[in-house]
Amino acid sequence: MARKASRFSSASSGDSSSAANTPAPKLPLRETVKQSILVNVFQASEKYVLENGSKFNTQGWMVLVVDPESLRVISSSVGMYNLMEHHVSIVEDLMKSRAPFRNQAALYFIEPTKESIFKLVEDWTPSKEKKGPLYGDIVFLYFLGPLSEELFAVIKECKELVKRIKILKEVNLDFLTKEADAFHFDMKENSLFKKLYLTDPSSPSKVMNKIVTKLVTVCATLNEYPHVRFPAENKLCKTLAFAFQDKMNDFVGSNDSWWYHGDAFHQNEERSTLILLDRRGDCLSPLIHEFTYEAMVNDLLPIEDDRITYESSIDAKEGESGEGTKKMDALLNDNDEVWVELRGKHIADVIQTLSTRIRDIVNSSTGSALNSSGKSSGKALSVNQMAKALKALPEYKELMSKLSQHMQIAHQCMDEFNKQSLLELSELEQTFATGETDEGRTPKVTELLGQVVEQFRSQKDSIMRLRLLAIAIVSQRGLTTQSDLEKLLSEAHLNSKETKAVQNLEKMGCPLVMSDEAKNNGKLMSKLRDRRATPFGAGAIESDSEYSSSRYACLIKQILVDATAGTLNVEEYPSVMPLPDPEMSNVNSAKSKVTSVRKAGTSSSKWSKQSTGSDKSGKKKSHGARQIVFTIGGMCYSELRTAREVAASTGTDIVVGSTRFIKPSDFLADLLRLG
Repeated sequence: MARKASRFSSASSGDSSSAANTPAPKLPLRETVKQSILVNVFQASEKYVLENGSKFNTQGWMVLVVDPESLRVISSSVGMYNLMEHHVSIVEDLMKSRAPFRNQAALYFIEPTKESIFKLVEDWTPSKEKKGPLYGDIVFLYFLGPLSEELFAVIKECKELVKRIKILKEVNLDFLTKEADAFHFDMKENSLFKKLYLTDPSSPSKVMNKIVTKLVTVCATLNEYPHVRFPAENKLCKTLAFAFQDKMNDFVGSNDSWWYHGDAFHQNEERSTLILLDRRGDCLSPLIHEFTYEAMVNDLLPIEDDRITYESSIDAKEGESGEGTKKMDALLNDNDEVWVELRGKHIADVIQTLSTRIRDIVNSSTGSALNSSGKSSGKALSVNQMAKALKALPEYKELMSKLSQHMQIAHQCMDEFNKQSLLELSELEQTFATGETDEGRTPKVTELLGQVVEQFRSQKDSIMRLRLLAIAIVSQRGLTTQSDLEKLLSEAHLNSKETKAVQNLEKMGCPLVMSDEAKNNGKLMSKLRDRRATPFGAGAIESDSEYSSSRYACLIKQILVDATAGTLNVEEYPSVMPLPDPEMSNVNSAKSKVTSVRKAGTSSSKWSKQSTGSDKSGKKKSHGARQIVFTIGGMCYSELRTAREVAASTGTDIVVGSTRFIKPSDFLADLLRLG
């Protein structure tokens, strides 16, 4: 069995010859993945079965065989409900024993790992226990990523399998889509931080090669052959950038029919840019409490793989007074239009929006009967009253159900907010991060450390104390003295593992105490007692939030704004290969800088909106080319939100990805595992 392009090829969105006369539209990543799976896998296989099934004694149906990773790829983008339309009769787990379907074709959609390839070959290896082959004489093999020569040789040795293979293809989908333009590699192994940050970054490691290989499949799917940029001072990102460039070059050179935006046949779009970032570049953003809906849900409520269990209000049973609750499950993803609309909004705006919409429905002519009691009292409906509206208005059942669901979840977020006393804590966090209080005053570090001690003494949860201590250290680039550190550790009452997590900040490039160089940089030791708080990422772009509790903007925002404007400094973020002239002309371009990361004006309430004179209606001029930003070590939800906001305000296609998306608890756990 020769490894020829006709049998062993890479799937793409089209070929170079057909696109010469027709501009190729850019679809969101998730939609691109969905179309790639449906067209290049299921439609191609379905067509072969329908045209040739009778020759091989099959009934025109296929058994889809998946491994755990490929099942997640399908579930995150296509959805299992679409498969029946393409003559898939059943979905089977490659890793489990299966019943035979000898009159159906077998469609294997799997990851090209040793475990999966050996299970594939086992299906077609004759044995005494088997009365015959599991499936019919038509076999389709699709692999999420590149199949190694070693594993390809294993397949060739299985004669019963080889003679049945009709299609063998790498589909370049070795990643999961988080939302429309976000992806991740679901790299949750406990040893990841050790492999990334405790090994020599000067040459590609096994885990780095894994990341690079997966990144190539992302770019192949998007039909992007990007310029590759990285932080000049980051050795890990530099090594990864050059390794990616080599592997991407190999992919392009070995796939003649593959095309990319910006090539000779697709001049309507510029070549994209891939910017590689490292979690070590910003250890603050994953720690800060953020009060947008998506961030709060992931920080404060139990959620796993977008599935959340929440308490829903129900009427009391007959003969009982009052109301009860029951546990309900919900999927918070792109299929939920209400979630997509509200996830990036401040929780106060979310609750107000939901309340208004439910009230509008209840106040409608259709809901006038239900509305009478609430309207006469002039009071807003309670959560329980809103839940009752669902039953009273059957014509609005689906919409009311969704609104009620999100109202319940949003209120649970607020319950946790109040239970954990996050209002005062968040103001302290914001002051550390921005270097200013809500009133615009720059406090002394000693004053802030006194407030930290007060929080320690009132906070029962040791993880919260650990989190605040880490914020104090990271935001100020180290405490002033070793004595300050020892006092805070003593007051925090952390256990040995939590103390180790604090110490591991140094392995992430965050000094626990200011370096002697920083102390002596134009300052006398006697003046250190008067050290003032400084913003994390001084000079960075400001937050657009109108809420004083959300003054801090994560560092990725400045990078994205500069990248979309074509002003990302080439000396600070060099490219593996020479950039086109428009980029090079901005080598000495000054970054857009703001003296403070807080809005002008003050507010009387820490939970109230700040005054602002900015005009949010106008869109910034787009630089045009798609920007792909990948963060090694995890991307937090504030960064994901920021990418969406910059994309919306600039009109630029921005795709973000990471080894995985992380909650604050995930980042703290990763710190602990650094050893």
